[in-house]
Amino acid sequence: MRDREKAKKRLISKMDDLRKVLDELQDALGDFHKSEEIIHEKIIEYEKLSALGRLTANVAHEIRNPITVIGGLTERLRRNFVHEPKQKEYLDLISVEVKRLEEILKDVLIFSDKAIFRRELKDIAGIIDEVLSNFRLAIDNASIDVNILSGDVPRVYIDERQVRAALGNLISNAIDAMPEGGRLTIAIKIESLSGKRYVAVAIIDTGTGISEENLKMLYEPFFTTKREKQETGLGLAIARRIVEGHGGLIKAESLLGKGSVFTLYFPYRT
Repeated sequence: MRDREKAKKRLISKMDDLRKVLDELQDALGDFHKSEEIIHEKIIEYEKLSALGRLTANVAHEIRNPITVIGGLTERLRRNFVHEPKQKEYLDLISVEVKRLEEILKDVLIFSDKAIFRRELKDIAGIIDEVLSNFRLAIDNASIDVNILSGDVPRVYIDERQVRAALGNLISNAIDAMPEGGRLTIAIKIESLSGKRYVAVAIIDTGTGISEENLKMLYEPFFTTKREKQETGLGLAIARRIVEGHGGLIKAESLLGKGSVFTLYFPYRT
């Protein structure tokens, strides 16, 4: 009788162990399917963006030449043939719009072309100082306080020109989000994500914030909430492309009426 009870207990114990194994297997399969879905979504997104990139590049190249001709002829007319104030006003307006179109084309080509990164060991804090100096007038006009928090951060292998563009887009957005003043904080530090070390650059503003709905759309090409400034909606898409091209990532957090935090993560190797 005792042997039968012992055998029964052993059987129950084995069944419990088997249930645990089956539960773990089910969890593992669930994680696998989730990963498979994420990978599938990423592939679809990549193919969509690749197709969009090819289309926009072709259109941009076709438009570039006539815009250059219009700009050149406008400058010649303004210098040599225009004497009436009204005519000069019209030509000045054409020149401004031509320059705006050239900036749009530049953004489109940066986004659509296969970026070539020329990485060198650079001091990212120094690059941030230089980028901020380009916005000094806008910062002063908007009565924005700037605070830079930087510890003992090592130099990192980056393409300085590309990183300048990414930082410039984010700093410009932060300034636009604080039209009535505020605080712009840039924090630089070492962070670890999933066992990897990064030099993280957080750009923090106390501005209007971003709605949850718009937060999901931030990196969509040509999506913008700044219609009055006639933005292309490529700034954040370009910033993400640049950071991911370095093997890093970008994260965004925001609360309406409180402000936003954009963090760029650049891989760090000793």
